[in-house]
Amino acid sequence: MSRIRLPAVDALSEDKKSQYRSFPANLTLALLCTTQSTPGYLELGASFPHGAIANKDREMVILRVAALSNSRYERMQHFPLERAAGWTDAEIEQIKRGRGSDARSQAILNFVDECVRSVKVGDEAFAAVRAFFNDTQLAELTLLIGHYMMTARFLETLEVPLDTSPTSWANA
Repeated sequence: MSRIRLPAVDALSEDKKSQYRSFPANLTLALLCTTQSTPGYLELGASFPHGAIANKDREMVILRVAALSNSRYERMQHFPLERAAGWTDAEIEQIKRGRGSDARSQAILNFVDECVRSVKVGDEAFAAVRAFFNDTQLAELTLLIGHYMMTARFLETLEVPLDTSPTSWANA
C-alpha cells in the first residue's frame, strides 16, 4: 500500500489524464501528486531510448541501479526491456550482482556502482568507461544513472505499488 494516496484516474483533470495516458502506471499516478514535476520527468525518461547509449547498455545500467536500490518496481517495469535488448536470464543475474561478461560491461557496471554508492565516480572507474564511451555517452550515462536513482528513491520511499504488468513507453 502506498504511503501517499494515489489519485483515481477518473478523478484527474483532462491535463493530468493526458499525462497519465502517456505512461499509464502507478509511478505516473504518484508523480501526479506533485504540482509540476510529471511532464518533465516523463519527458526525460522518454529521451533515453533516443540517446547515444545503446539499448543493451542502457538496460544493463537500469538493471544495476535497480539492484543496488532494491527497486522491485524498476525491475518489474524493465524486465521485458532487458530481454528485448538481448540479455539472458543468466546474464541478468550476473548484472544484478555487478558482474560483467567482459571488460567493457564490467567498466560500465563499476561506474554505476561508484556513482550510486559514492555520488562522484573516481578517476579509475571514469577512465575505464572513457575507453569505450565518448563525452556525450559519458554525460548521458551519468544522467541515466541519476534518473533511475531518483526514480527508485521516489518509488521505494512512497511505497508505490507494483503495476499488474509492465507499461510501454510507446505513448510517451
